[in-house]
Amino acid sequence: MRHFSRFRRKGFNEAVASISQLLAPLGLPRSCVRVLAALYASEAPLSGRELAEVTGYSKSAISAAVRMLERDCLGDRLERGRESAYVPSVGIADLVLEAQAKLVERVRSRIRSLKTRVNSTLSSKLHLLDRELEILLTKLRGEAREGG
Repeated sequence: MRHFSRFRRKGFNEAVASISQLLAPLGLPRSCVRVLAALYASEAPLSGRELAEVTGYSKSAISAAVRMLERDCLGDRLERGRESAYVPSVGIADLVLEAQAKLVERVRSRIRSLKTRVNSTLSSKLHLLDRELEILLTKLRGEAREGG
């Protein structure tokens, strides 16, 4: 892959791992998250072959992942000679905000289901927590709209 030295490649892989953690709450398959993270970490568009090399996934897994990313409007295909290359189609800040909003939604759902199974004191505290998370979700959604 573009003549990465061992040190630079290690740094690249660490960046991909960190970005993957940020994007995991989106609920995409792990392969899509890792491919998207690699595209964000790269200085230039990456071909399917390069993505396979960087992620360790097979070419068929890469092909399925980039098709899903294209379908979900998260990645774009660029023609580069005889092979295609890929780039992210959404800014990472908006995607991270969306991932965090989805995480908050899942926590709120869990809290609501717990409220029905606990005593009234704990239920009241969970209700307050749910309201605070609702405010956080509104802020996250507002920032996503302002940034996008």
